[in-house]
Amino acid sequence: MSDLSTPSPVELPKHILDVWVIVLIILATILVMTSLLLFPAAAVVMYRVRTHPIRSTR
Repeated sequence: MSDLSTPSPVELPKHILDVWVIVLIILATILVMTSLLLFPAAAVVMYRVRTHPIRSTR
């Protein structure tokens, strides 16, 4: 009966991933989303520059 009277300390649940792994995943996600936003716009700008060269207006 002495086992029931002494409360055991509550154990914290183990993390599935370490904190640094979670931070790396978040940074990689931000990098991918930023590239998905910026690369199509940069491709359009490069296409316009190549196909429509600047003419002198004299």
